[in-house]
Amino acid sequence: MTQPPPASPQLTGRAAATRRGALFTLICAPTWLVPNAIGAWHPAALAAALFALTYAFLRSEQRSLVALGLDASWRRLGELAAGLTGGAALVAVMALILGLVLPFPWAWNPRFSAGMALWSLLWLLCGNAVEELVFRGYGFERLIKGLGLGPAQLATALLFAVFHVVNGWPWQLALLGTTVGSLLFGLVFVRWRSVPAAVGVHAAANWVRDLLLSDPPTLNALLAPLSPRPLRGQSN
Repeated sequence: MTQPPPASPQLTGRAAATRRGALFTLICAPTWLVPNAIGAWHPAALAAALFALTYAFLRSEQRSLVALGLDASWRRLGELAAGLTGGAALVAVMALILGLVLPFPWAWNPRFSAGMALWSLLWLLCGNAVEELVFRGYGFERLIKGLGLGPAQLATALLFAVFHVVNGWPWQLALLGTTVGSLLFGLVFVRWRSVPAAVGVHAAANWVRDLLLSDPPTLNALLAPLSPRPLRGQSN
């Protein structure tokens, strides 16, 4: 079997890797810089488009999808499943700790819909695949090669926060919560060199958060915290 020619040095140096990572991120800018841009597409369609873009960048460097763990194999399916398990367990433990330390109880949600919860998981898998392809995929991998892990993590986490701010999150919550999440998902990618593993952790964390920590509860909330809220202007 003929081996592909080695990648050109112009495409493999640190400066070139940084430029290509920045270019990929810039091309993806409409998905993270334009408010509600992801919602204008079905997330599965947008994930497919980003997958094709990723493949084109890798192909131009004579690299394969294996570099990002995006090849079709049972191993990648196992990494996705492991990510789902790990993300779910992480948030479940957080909910348990909150339940022990916070001064109000949790209650079963009588409006919970198992069908809606399952649909939510499928939607999150597609939507979070979009986010991981943009923020922890090719661009992140190239920035790691060009700048090192720390600067790449910082740059990606800040862009991830910007993405949430332009989509309506308070900047304080985006800067703290999503930055921590970005660092976690980045470490998962680095450890397994697998976008599917990062997608699994991301989607499961969001899904179990909705199941156990939604306040006020939605149809996707199985268990909800009963936090009292005094009415504005109410006097004692």
